[in-house]
Formats: sequence, structure tokens, C-alpha cells
Amino acid sequence: LMAFGRRGILGSYLEIMGVSIAFTQIAVVMAQTFVAAPFYVKAAILGFSSIEPELEQAAALDGASGRQIFRFITIPLSWMALLSGMVMTWARALGEFGATIIFAGNFPGRTQTMPLAIYIGFELDLDVALTLAVILIGFSFLVLMIVKGILRSDLQT
Repeated sequence: LMAFGRRGILGSYLEIMGVSIAFTQIAVVMAQTFVAAPFYVKAAILGFSSIEPELEQAAALDGASGRQIFRFITIPLSWMALLSGMVMTWARALGEFGATIIFAGNFPGRTQTMPLAIYIGFELDLDVALTLAVILIGFSFLVLMIVKGILRSDLQT
């Protein structure tokens, strides 16, 4: 809010241009990205740093461009770390509560996420809260099983 709120550092300039970010769907995405992105960045750094520089240097000596080296050497060798970073980022964003409620609010149908709906559900209707929690957990396990299958098939090839 200090940066993108109507009276924030950037928000006041955006307000002049007719753009409002706080308490919108864009704010939901920004809050979740702000909280979850470090998980992906850390995994990407670890994945990229695990590649031996000699492999990329050899590709460059053979005439590969930087883009080709990245596409055909760097990404394939680090894709497991990138995939695990994506899963950690997704899991963190999926459960995000604090930054979302502060920056985007909890407006049903507009900025309400499942964790926020579960929170409200505990106050208003426990059955709804528990149903949403089970759906969220089930969906999480489904995604993890799919990723595990992808990793298992990649390790076998």
C-alpha cells in the first residue's frame, strides 16, 4: 500500500493516469508474486549454478549463440530445479493470506482467494470453510502427483 496505494509513492502517479491497483485483481497477483517469487528465484539460482560452465563454454566454442545455449543446454540441465521452484512458488501463493488481505482486500467475486474464503467461512459457515479446505488440499495433492509423475518419467528416460 505504501508503494501502490492511492497515496503511495507510485500509486499517486498511477492515480493521476486513472490506474488504481490496490484492492483489485492485479493487487492479488502482485501480492502473491511478491510473497512467492523468492522461492522460484532461489530454486532457479541453485539450478543454474549447478551446471558446469564447461558445458556452456563448449557449446559456445561449437558456435552456439547465447540464446541457443540457454535453450538447449541451460534449461534442460536445470529444468528439475526450475520445476521444483515452480511447485514451491505455486504452493506458497496458493496459501497466501496476509499480503493478499492487506493489499487486495477480501471482496467476494473480485479479490477473494480460497484462503480468504476459508477464513471468512470459519466465522460464517463452517461447512463451507471445511469444503473449501478439502478442495484446496485435494487440488494441491493432484498437482503434486502430476509433478511427481513428470519427474519420475524424466528420471526413467
